[in-house]
Parts: sequence; structure tokens; C-alpha cells
Amino acid sequence: MRIKIVLAALLTIVLNSIQAQTLFTYGTHAVSKNEFLKAYNKNPDTSGNKQEKLQEYLNLYINFRLKLQAAYDEKANTRPELISDAEGFKNQLAENYINREANLNKLIHEAFLRSQKDIMVQQVFIPFSGSDTAKAYAEIVKAGSELKTGKDFGEVAAAYSTDPRVKQTRGNIGYITVFTLPYSIETVVYSLKEGDYAAVYKSNAGYHIFKNAAERPALGRRMIQQLLFPLPPGYTATDDAAAVHTADSVYKLLQGGAAFAPIFSVYGHTNYDQGPGTMEVKVGDYNADFEQQVFNLKNIGDISQRFKTDYGYNIIKLTEKLPVSTDENDVAFIARLQTQIQNDGRLDMAKSALMDKWLVRTGFREASYNRNDLWAYTDSALKTASQPVAYKSIKQETVLFQFTRQKLTVKQWIDYLHESLPGDIAGPVAYEKQMQNFIRASCDKYFRNHIEDFDTSAVEQIKEFNDANMLFYEMDKHVWSKAANDSTGQQQYFEQHKTNYTWQKSATALVISTPDKVLADSIAVQLIKNPAAWRSVLSAYNNIYADSSRFEEGQLPVKQNVVLQKDFQTTPEVNESGDAFTFVHILQVYAEPGQKSFEEARGLVINDYQQQLENAWLESLKKQYPVTINNAVFNGLNNDF
Repeated sequence: MRIKIVLAALLTIVLNSIQAQTLFTYGTHAVSKNEFLKAYNKNPDTSGNKQEKLQEYLNLYINFRLKLQAAYDEKANTRPELISDAEGFKNQLAENYINREANLNKLIHEAFLRSQKDIMVQQVFIPFSGSDTAKAYAEIVKAGSELKTGKDFGEVAAAYSTDPRVKQTRGNIGYITVFTLPYSIETVVYSLKEGDYAAVYKSNAGYHIFKNAAERPALGRRMIQQLLFPLPPGYTATDDAAAVHTADSVYKLLQGGAAFAPIFSVYGHTNYDQGPGTMEVKVGDYNADFEQQVFNLKNIGDISQRFKTDYGYNIIKLTEKLPVSTDENDVAFIARLQTQIQNDGRLDMAKSALMDKWLVRTGFREASYNRNDLWAYTDSALKTASQPVAYKSIKQETVLFQFTRQKLTVKQWIDYLHESLPGDIAGPVAYEKQMQNFIRASCDKYFRNHIEDFDTSAVEQIKEFNDANMLFYEMDKHVWSKAANDSTGQQQYFEQHKTNYTWQKSATALVISTPDKVLADSIAVQLIKNPAAWRSVLSAYNNIYADSSRFEEGQLPVKQNVVLQKDFQTTPEVNESGDAFTFVHILQVYAEPGQKSFEEARGLVINDYQQQLENAWLESLKKQYPVTINNAVFNGLNNDF
């Protein structure tokens, strides 16, 4: 009997302890002290009286939980648009986590370092075709042996190459920079000291020996305009002479001061994606002769003499120089590097290398099944519109492999093949390869879809995003859109609170902005001379923004002190972003306070009406979910800081 009494007493103590930690309840739901403090400590307000700040935050937090509970009870989390948003956020979390695992920052740092210099590359290249590589390998080994004796690299490249152009250039590829070559070759080249050559490298095309022939500080990029005087295929000496004559005539006009734009409209070369009339040139993008002509232009506006390429004669004009940033904290430059890394495949290579780890972490386990039966079933399934019910031991629902919380079946295997396998490829060898691809693709998808199982921070981030998204949905439903669309309610609210919407000392003013300072100054002079004709003055221009509105004192969008006096005008001033010049002209002054019309006050009315709707909604929620605060726990919160 005594034991039962002791146990009952202990249970009461435990229950009282648990209850003591509950800060408040709303309806049948409870919020613990720790849950509240976790939310508060994410962005604590340490100014003023601590107890008052806690009380303010408690009121806000209660309102948040009431609105969130309403969202769950209204099943907002099942709405397609919110589900789509949640999936998108989760995918982004997964991508960020995978990028960290793939060491994206290391790749960015590596690319930054490589971007600082250009390398002149030479190569000895022995091509092969198909699987017969022995002869080519023997040749590259012989070439390497000659290089070890100290023989000139260019001579060896010319001697062993079967390509006339390589013989002519003595293996000189030209200057390259980061992202010019495939990542694996780029890594070989940038690992060499100036003057050194690498070991034999095998590509899909043949065997290579690369040399770092020279280095220079990176030249960056150039924006140019190109005039092209083309030569037809199989052109004659007469064709050549005619193109030379035209190009020289144009160059003479340009040297004499002729405008480039009208000439470009006739001879301009526009087969590129950078925009009308311009093209971007990076190191390694074009042949060495063309690049040399581009980078020889030193000053913006410089124009080259004519020079010949495979397509004809060219004259180019330098319009912009884009140097390589030497600051690794340059946000725009680093963002550009990251985009290029994600686009050129090196990040995918790093991610692919993670797959073996993921197969372990996802609990991958292959099932037992008869492979020959599966391949026979696969043959049949790929030849028909619908999958066979079964073949020997294989059925649609036969499990092929599984992860911790998912099983992949024959049906999903066939669906995958329909999407990814070319129609003319079949048979056990192809299927074995595709099965490995299917496993890796499924592992990647499983890892992303269950990122919260692998990234401990993801669970809370996903919950916070979903809660915020549902709260936004509820506020829009019950407050924002409701207030914005209820014109009758707005009008009634305005009539009931008219005295809140009055004009203080104010003025009707013209606000004029334009990206051209010369134009802004010109318009300002015309308005000073004839302010009454402002409409006709402004109508003569297209590239301006003009607004005639009523402003209260201190509300005009300029930094200068504005005197509320008829025809007072400020001087044009540049805005903070530096892309526009703005000035104001006072048209009419209202010295005495006056009543605003509904249209004049509509923006303020909607804002205030929203607050009224939100307050009414909260009152209804508090009736639906009665709130009880545990004052003893709340008063003790100060002890937790």
C-alpha cells in the first residue's frame, strides 16, 4: 500500500513538473516554455525593459500560433500551390546541402585562382578510333621518349601529328583560361609549371601530351563590334581583291571620322547571342589570330585595321573591357564563377563521386531476382504500349532494390527505360548498364526527397518555411486580399474614420526623372522659363518619367530642401543607384489643412482596414481556441537569460 502511495506521489510530481513547463495553451494545444524561448532567442529584442519585451513577444507569438492553427484546421497545407512551394524549398535545401558535400566552395576557390592567369598550351596529339588504341599508344610513348631527350616540343608535335594544321602550328593550341577546356584537361594544364609538360593523357579522341608553354596575367574579356567582308566558298583572287577594296574603303571612312553605327548597319556581323551589335570575346573562344587582334585594341573606341580570317576580312571596334577581378570577395565575380562551374560539368562530376557514400547512407540494398528473366521481361515490355503482367519469376510489383523508406519495382524500372533508353538499344549488356544508371538516379532522387534524414538542420528549416507560407496564405485569405477587394468595406471604413485622413500643409508637384543628366537640365531650364506649358514641354520627350501628384511637406522624393512655394524648382540630382536624375517643380501650394477624398486616402484606408479585419479575425480565433497563460512560468522567464 505504501509503495502505491509513493508511486502516486511521484506521478503527481512528474505531471506537475510537465504542466509547470507549459507557458500557454490555446484550445487543446499547449506550448512549452522551451518552445517559446527557442522562437524568441532567434531574434531577441534586448532594448528596454526585458519583461515588457517578453510580454510584447508573447502576444505576437500567441497570435502567430492561433493563425497557424487556423491554417492547419482549414487544411491549407494540402493546397496544391503550397505543396509545390514546399517541394521547391526542399529541393533548394537539398541542392545547397549537396553543393556543400561536393565542396562547391573549393571548386569556386580553385576556379578563382585559375582565372588569374592565362596559359599558352602546346600538345602532342595522336588520335585513335574505336577500341584499337595500341598503335596510337605506341606512338605517344615514342614521342614522350624524344621529349625526355630534350628535343624541341614543337618539333615533336609536328613530327608525330597526322593533322596538317597541328604540323603548321607545331602543336600550339593558343592561350586558354579557366573554363576554356574540359575540366580534366584544364586540371592537367594548370598543375604544370611554366615550361613543363605532363604525362600521357588519354581522351575519347586520342592520346595527348600537354605543355605549359607560357603564362601571362589574365586578360579578361572584351566586348566588340565586328564588321565582316565575307569571302564565298572557293573564292577567287578577284573576290579577294574586291573584299579588300571594300574593307579598306570602310576603314578610310572610319579614320576620317565617319560614324560607326550606320556602317555597322550595312557590314555588321550579328550571328551571336550577346545582344544586337555586340559580341563577347574570351581567351580561348576563337582562333589565336582573331583573339590577338581583339586584345591588341587598348582603348575603348579603338578600331582595328582589316585582317583576314577563314570567313573573310574583318574590322573590329572595342566597345568595353571586362578585366578579371583580383578580389576573391567580389560578389558579382564569384557568382559568375559559380554559374560557370554549375554549367560546365565539374560540379556534376563532384556530385557523382558522392554516389557511393549516398548508397550506404540511404540504406541501399539490392533484392534477389532472376536477371535473365528480368531482361526477357524488359524486351517484351519495351516492345508494347503496356507492361506484361508477368514473365516467369518477374512481375510488375517485383522489387529490384530498396532504400530505407522506399522500394523500387519492375514497373518503375520499365518506366525509367521508356524515358531514358534509345529505342534501338536493347539486350543484357545495355540493360546491365541502364540498371546501374537507374540505381544511381533513384538514389539521387531518394536522397533529395529525404534530405531531412541526412541534414539535421533541414527539418527545422522546412517546418519554418511551411509555417511561414501557410501564415502568408491565411493572412492573404482573411486580411490582405479581403481588404483590397472589399471596396464597399473600404468606403464604409473611410466614412467612419474620415477625420483620420486629412491633408496637412501640402503642394501639387511635378516629379521628373530621366537617366540623361543633359536632358534633365534641359527640361529644368524650359520649365523655369514657362511653367504653365509643362505639359507640352514634357510631351516632346520619351525617355522620361513624370508624375503630377499632391505631396505633404517633407514627402517629396528629393534630398534638397523644398520650399512649398508656387513655381519653386529643385536642381536635377542623381539618385542613390546612380542611374537617374530627378527634380521637382511646385505647381500649387495648399497652406491650410484639408479633408482628403476617399481616392486620395485609399492607400491609407486599405492599410487601416486590413488592421481592423486582422483584429476581428484574431478575436474570433481566441474564441475558437481559448488562450490560457501560465503566469508563474511566464514571470520566471527572466531567470532563463
